[in-house]
Amino acid sequence: MKWKTSKDLLIILISLFILQSCKKEGSIGLEDQLNETGIGVGKNDTSSIVLWTVKDDTLISSNYARNLLGEFIDPVFGETRASIAFHATLSKNNVSFGTTPTLDSIVMVMGYIGDTSQRFYGDRNSIFNISVSQLDETISNDSIYYSNKKYKVKSTEIGSVRYRPNTKDSLIIQNIIDGKKDTVMKVYPQIRIKLTDDFGKELLAKSGLVDLSDNTAFLNAYKGFYLTAKNLSGNGGVMSFDLTNANRSYIILYYKNSTDTSNFIFNINSVAANVNRYEHDYSNTKVQYQFTDTVQGQQNAYAQSLAGTRVRIRFPDLELRKDSNKIAINKAELIIPIETGSDSKFAPISTLSLKARRKGSSTEYLISSGVYDASKKQYTIEMTKTVQQFILNKLDFQALYLEDASKQIKANRSILNGPKHPSRPIRLAISYSKL
Repeated sequence: MKWKTSKDLLIILISLFILQSCKKEGSIGLEDQLNETGIGVGKNDTSSIVLWTVKDDTLISSNYARNLLGEFIDPVFGETRASIAFHATLSKNNVSFGTTPTLDSIVMVMGYIGDTSQRFYGDRNSIFNISVSQLDETISNDSIYYSNKKYKVKSTEIGSVRYRPNTKDSLIIQNIIDGKKDTVMKVYPQIRIKLTDDFGKELLAKSGLVDLSDNTAFLNAYKGFYLTAKNLSGNGGVMSFDLTNANRSYIILYYKNSTDTSNFIFNINSVAANVNRYEHDYSNTKVQYQFTDTVQGQQNAYAQSLAGTRVRIRFPDLELRKDSNKIAINKAELIIPIETGSDSKFAPISTLSLKARRKGSSTEYLISSGVYDASKKQYTIEMTKTVQQFILNKLDFQALYLEDASKQIKANRSILNGPKHPSRPIRLAISYSKL
């Protein structure tokens, strides 16, 4: 071949020189690890990950837009219970029910949240006994409450209903309108709990008195309500209600007086306090054994919402490479499969977060999150920057955790595969370049 000009020859030589001078990239796939010398090896070394299950800390559980109620039995995680403490308030001041009011009925209405896919978690064939009591202590919407708080309640139950979850169908009810003919109307999906006649008559007897003059006086007399749900059949589950929207949740008092048939609304909304209480019993479960034996997590580890459990994770091989400045991390992903079949009855956590606890502090911060891939049955958490900072010793954490990103308001759980799982172990997939 003849070169047309010496300029063409010079361009070719320069190009070849540049190609030969480029820094060499690790000739490993995305799923390869680093050996002790920093040279890529063509295998997945999952022994560099350690997992084990720990109890989660209590959560702030007050004044959320989602309130959980229920009880369910999980063959792996044991028993979970969710109950609700909340206020109801007057819809107007100086309430009077007219001359000689008599009770028709009083009903507590609990409206489901807007997201139909999140209204119930568990076994839809279950039947619950939902009961209503009055609080015997004061709560405030200006205060912070935690998920393990116990509440004092009055001994006499004021309402109950036997209920099978129906989260999609609207209800048809009779609507009583002041001064007009009663009508039939379709209402938002909800639970309607008939309260006792004694409680309704007690409220009617307060007509025109101080207890119904304003909300300060009313909450002094009626400190709030407490809902519990006992599972009667099936595995049970957890229902999600919206106690911030007065059009969805309220107490309605139906009554007659000397002139008309009418009703009065007690608001349940964002102005009123609401608090979730969560309880877990891990007795004689696989989860319980991991609290005292960290080796158990090498095959499976267990993450559960509602102040249940989370997974402690370590990367011993990376810890040995701290202060390394000879590696540039191109891509790093933590790939976490779930146990086969573990999602058949109870849906796994939708978004799994990797969080770090700062040294010498209880403060934690989010590193990254991974959304559950239902087709691959796994989470993928992007960790490129984190791994790079880790080996450069620029991270200040003393512990890493995997947990539900929505653990305050969702009841999901996931059985994660550990590094010694026989078929689909957790792995840290790294691609790098040597500098």
